[in-house]
Amino acid sequence: MTSTRDLDSASIRVNVSRRRLDERERALLKPDLGRRGITPAMLDILPPAGRHFQLLRAIGPEGQLLGATSFMSLKPFVAIKQLLGEGNHVGWDTSIYFADGVDRTLVAAALLRTMARRSGYYAMYFGRVDDDIRSALRLVRHRLFETNYRIGQIDCRQFEDVADFLALHKRLRRHVRDHAKASGTVQVHEGPVGDELARRFSALVHATYRHHGGAGRWLFKDYAHRTCRSFFMSCRDAVHISSSEHGRLTGLQSFVRHADRLELAEGGFDRSRHTHHAYEAIIAESVRFAVERHIDFVGYGGIWNASKDRYTDPAPRQKIYMLQLYPGRLQYRLFGDRLSAWAFRIYFGGRFAGASGAITRVSSLPNP
Repeated sequence: MTSTRDLDSASIRVNVSRRRLDERERALLKPDLGRRGITPAMLDILPPAGRHFQLLRAIGPEGQLLGATSFMSLKPFVAIKQLLGEGNHVGWDTSIYFADGVDRTLVAAALLRTMARRSGYYAMYFGRVDDDIRSALRLVRHRLFETNYRIGQIDCRQFEDVADFLALHKRLRRHVRDHAKASGTVQVHEGPVGDELARRFSALVHATYRHHGGAGRWLFKDYAHRTCRSFFMSCRDAVHISSSEHGRLTGLQSFVRHADRLELAEGGFDRSRHTHHAYEAIIAESVRFAVERHIDFVGYGGIWNASKDRYTDPAPRQKIYMLQLYPGRLQYRLFGDRLSAWAFRIYFGGRFAGASGAITRVSSLPNP
């Protein structure tokens, strides 16, 4: 078999389909996940359920799997790939996973170029930019922008128990008491849940997406009731933390458990009535769960609301980038810095806590 380190860009083809990874393919990718502390359960839910999600396989000249990732595609208009954490936002927040011994730069570049070709104007990659992505950009037509949004987490290594965390946040401690006084309770469900509970969880996700609104509103129902429901019922390393009052489900935050961290996957709240600080009660419970099981971090993804901003660690906070990938020179010229900044500000500016939606270009390549 040809050494994968001897490949060039032309010898890598990318297959796009909804076909799930088979056992042989998962076995090839698992060592990469293990070294990075990512649970192999991420491979079991790729591609996610839902008519807009696809799996990309990078294939070598002898048919060998070189790498894989998933993305959301509305062909021919837009392709979206996000990476806020390994589980954040079910379905499209997944990394690129590599087979052993491959040239990661070439494989990542091939996958990114395929995403661009699936779009009529540009493909968007939103979230963290790791070393594999950054090294591939020299081979891909792109613009890379730094946003003024950040990723939040709670470092639980400093706490003996959840009381230590609450002692740092008097407001949170008060809200947790208020939730309990209103007969609020918090439940933890590890692993897959049953159909009825998954349906109730999905209803909370749908309600929250509708509340926030924005572009893509027509996709929310399918995403909540098909994509998220499938995740709730199938991810073996999921940790679902939910809140209830008098038997009524009021809130949910679902996480994926990796080697040393819980990473937020998805969640939602009952928007029809007061939930008496259910969100804050779930935050406290996530820290309790992590401390009791010796998990180092709880990752909360993008800081989109004041509670995340207030209760996640103020430093260090990772940067969130917006990467635009163009299928051709015309799209690169038409959709430049000004249009990108305007569109991003209109969608994000003022809708979430902690930032304005401003962006700054840090890298570009018109002619790879």
